[in-house]
Amino acid sequence: MRIACVLLWWLVGCSSSIYLTVQTDANANFGAPVPVDVVFANKPELENQLLPLTAAEWFAKRSQIQRDYPDESILRVVSFEFIPGQQRSEQKIKGNGAEMAIIFVNMGRSSATNRARVPTGSTVSLRIGEGSYQLELEK
Repeated sequence: MRIACVLLWWLVGCSSSIYLTVQTDANANFGAPVPVDVVFANKPELENQLLPLTAAEWFAKRSQIQRDYPDESILRVVSFEFIPGQQRSEQKIKGNGAEMAIIFVNMGRSSATNRARVPTGSTVSLRIGEGSYQLELEK
């Protein structure tokens, strides 16, 4: 029984993570730092609430949403801030059992949604440019 529990924990832990690599151009975000949040919502109604949000809306509402969902098994937020020219080699970002992660990239002057939904277990390469970003996904 103990082995089955450990195996289940290992499978859930591995499958609910993403692997993130980040490259920021020297002029990324017009020279300003770029906040990036990786959000794991392990409740369908919460995920449905988050998916319509733009990155600007997410960052404006994030504190309240985290107060509304303080349990990390329901909402897990991993925050980063990247500066122009910064590189980050592949890093495992552990989820909370959710099947998908939402990545919010706060490109200050952009009116785009700057949000991407990615399946957990994926390798994500994020490249941040002057006024936009590119996200490549491997499953």
